[in-house]
Amino acid sequence: MANKIDTGAGRYQKGRMLLKSGDRIYFIGIGGNRLSALAKIYSDRGYRIAGSDRCRTKATRELEARGIPVDYGHDPRCITKDLDLVVYTNAVGENNPQLIKARAEKIPVLEGAELLGRLMREMGVGIAVAGTHGKTTTTAMISLILTRSGKDPTVEVGGEMKELPGNHRTGASPYIVVEACEFRRSFLHLSPKYAVITNVDWDHPDIFPDSRMVVDAFQEFIRLLPADGGLIFWREERHFPELAAVSKAPVTSFGFSQEADWFLLHPKVRPPLGTEAELFYRGEYKGRLRLQVPGEYNLLNALAALATGVQVGVEVEEALAILEEFQGVKRRFEIKGEVGKILVVDDYAHHPVAIAKALRAARSHFPGRIWCVFQPHLFSRTRCLLTEFAHAFNAADILVLADIYPAREKDPGDISSRILAAEAGKHHGDVRYLGDMASIKEHLLQETLPGDLIITMGAGDIWKVGEEYLQEKEGFFVGTGTENLQQQRG
Repeated sequence: MANKIDTGAGRYQKGRMLLKSGDRIYFIGIGGNRLSALAKIYSDRGYRIAGSDRCRTKATRELEARGIPVDYGHDPRCITKDLDLVVYTNAVGENNPQLIKARAEKIPVLEGAELLGRLMREMGVGIAVAGTHGKTTTTAMISLILTRSGKDPTVEVGGEMKELPGNHRTGASPYIVVEACEFRRSFLHLSPKYAVITNVDWDHPDIFPDSRMVVDAFQEFIRLLPADGGLIFWREERHFPELAAVSKAPVTSFGFSQEADWFLLHPKVRPPLGTEAELFYRGEYKGRLRLQVPGEYNLLNALAALATGVQVGVEVEEALAILEEFQGVKRRFEIKGEVGKILVVDDYAHHPVAIAKALRAARSHFPGRIWCVFQPHLFSRTRCLLTEFAHAFNAADILVLADIYPAREKDPGDISSRILAAEAGKHHGDVRYLGDMASIKEHLLQETLPGDLIITMGAGDIWKVGEEYLQEKEGFFVGTGTENLQQQRG
């Protein structure tokens, strides 16, 4: 292929021309999590960056504030022959007019994961965090451990960290920590020396028609690891034996099982909103893992991060101290505010397993009524996992359903939130389908009482309901909300 970009001598080679600092890269879909992070990293490295997106967002405004031009709409006239590379996200689709123009002009084109993989090879010590759930938080925790222990990593994370702040960091060391997504098998373009796998559940049924295909993709991902690297893997994962078996790299396991190399015992709630457990390595007590964020799932995320940090030379005691300071990631059990003794939380959970875990965490901390306001994400996911969704909300007192957020899909006509409400109603005592977000907000304003918890949940834009609810309530107090929660726990 004439346009193929090969890596050589730490630079990208385009035909006979080296792509180097100062050259021009254009990002199609620059406001997305991965591309916005890559745009900032390459800008920091001296490249001339520009890009496009459908509309102005918080992410694009931040890019513009850094001096990175953003075109709104996908006007093919913005793709000019003097560009050295065009990078796109899978989310824009192959029929994007700018992508079509770039290929017609024979400008080198890479998908975002391909560019990230090349950056990992160039830097040398790549750490990729994969898994159906928990990868963003685990990536953030590893990034914090390496940053505060002086490893000076480059970071690409699929969420906003308070500590960076944002979704990227440009370091000067060989270390690069990235989030590795299985969607469209994009993680197979990465080049990790170390890989973390938090769990392997069936998701993205539009890409993986059955669960076996997900397992096969993770096997291919594990095979990317070199013999002198490392695999850090959740021991209780039911596919652990067959997946660990394909690794050329040594395998380090973590979990609550004492069969794991790193394991936790006696987890318990740590007021106001944290959790903690005793830490062991191969049977030897190593201290207490203490977090400010809730849920046993976050203990596992932190344990994976700690095991990774130790693997690259961070002392256990230092990693424990750093994790105790971790403040979480935006949209992961994020407290939005408290008004009239009603707490509003937002969470990104959109898969039945993650939903159930987040709600159990809420229940462990909160004695009052829990309203789960859920917006299903994708028709295909809702249809294929309908039975699992119907059982996922048991820890909530009241389930309120919004219409399905379609994202990249068109309505097939055979699945809806009304159907989910009917199915969930077979297993849950109070399910309310309200559909549009304005109706949901009005219902919450009328029906919620002091002592309630509202948790908006989903990967779409359901977070707007919580924010608008808080804005319309009299005496809105923006804060952590944990003061009220701690008082209620008494």
